[in-house]
Amino acid sequence: MGYDLEKKISRPSSNAGNSISSDSNVAEKHNGDLLAERPSQGSSYQAFFNIVCVVAGTGTLGLPFSLAQGGWIGVGLLVLSMIMSIYTGMLLIKCLYYNGHTRIASYQEVGRHAFGRWGQGAVWFFHTSVIIGVPVMFFILSGTEISELTKEKVPGISKEAWIWICCCAVSFPFVLMKTLREVSLLSIFGVLATAVLVGVAMVESIIEFPNRLPFEYDIVVVRNLPTVIATLSVCFGGNVVYMHVEEAMRHPRSFNKVLTWAMVFCCVIYSLVAIPGYLTYGPAARSPILSSLPQNASRKIATVMIIAHVLLAAPVLMTSFALEIERILNVTIEHRGRVKERIWRTIVRLVIMGVVGGIACLVPYFDSFLSLLGAFGNCMLIYVMPIGFYWKLYGWRTMKWYELGWCAIVLVIGLLGCVIGSIDAIKALHKDFTEGR
Repeated sequence: MGYDLEKKISRPSSNAGNSISSDSNVAEKHNGDLLAERPSQGSSYQAFFNIVCVVAGTGTLGLPFSLAQGGWIGVGLLVLSMIMSIYTGMLLIKCLYYNGHTRIASYQEVGRHAFGRWGQGAVWFFHTSVIIGVPVMFFILSGTEISELTKEKVPGISKEAWIWICCCAVSFPFVLMKTLREVSLLSIFGVLATAVLVGVAMVESIIEFPNRLPFEYDIVVVRNLPTVIATLSVCFGGNVVYMHVEEAMRHPRSFNKVLTWAMVFCCVIYSLVAIPGYLTYGPAARSPILSSLPQNASRKIATVMIIAHVLLAAPVLMTSFALEIERILNVTIEHRGRVKERIWRTIVRLVIMGVVGGIACLVPYFDSFLSLLGAFGNCMLIYVMPIGFYWKLYGWRTMKWYELGWCAIVLVIGLLGCVIGSIDAIKALHKDFTEGR
């Protein structure tokens, strides 16, 4: 079901059933020009690491808990989520080139071209919730883990204080590095940190397997499936940065291949954590899974890797959001001059960091926040909106019947995950605040 970015269907009118027009050859030529090599941009390998660093993040640590909620069917849902995410990611990037003459700059602009201001506003709402929410999740986890790691040696520093310390550390690369191309080196080290973290979680789960308590595994827990789908959507929530990753690629025609390999790589990593974690801890698996691991040297190594991942991955995601804000405010050298552009960019990014740190301190419940983020934002941005925008821009009749059927399945799953998953996550957050755990 993959798409060649050079394949161009004519620019459609408002009629969703429009067929291919007579000027499609001209449009295809323009599209090919837009996808020509960009010598000053980064390589496909850098794009791969950017995607993996953002996608294969802290959602990894919640996977054994997801299986504990939904049963072994969660493994199949994980693979299904990967396939759906690859497909909708390709559709979204294809929408950037729908008119054959210019490249749309952002997800919000895709929404505007498809449904006007309503589409733009909807994307902005969900996009902001995710692209701010994921760094919030990063800092909640890092502050919690550092606090646990240092509570005996540095007892006077609270979890909230550690969150702000992490924010300050991340502020330096976030402010100094302007684009995703410059942040690519950080993403490479972020992927390595994630790999070490996955290795520790997998090995420790396997070592603890003979000592596990007796329990029964669930095959499927139907009631919890929407919440599980919502949580799994976080594991493949890269749509918010795909446009900027593709824009920073030297060979944009390779994006579909890069995206596919990145998602497969992430799915393999997830399986290495989810399956051993659920096998060992069963219904008692916690989120993050580090909370279930024994307190030994390996656990400390895993904590250090979490901290490293936050410091290296957060700037990648937050830079994508900052670029959108700076584009709206015309924070460019052409409009502001070199000195004022630097000053404005610094102010904008420090304000963003302050907002992220403040929310992380106010909502310190990792597992419930993870579920709400996946249900509310990711299900819409990853599964629902790309299909709706593609149908509006290209026309649903340009698809084969089996593609339409597949799109319908993705839409139903996405909407169920959004509605039911959000309700369950809000109830869980209310319980967390009420009980003050």
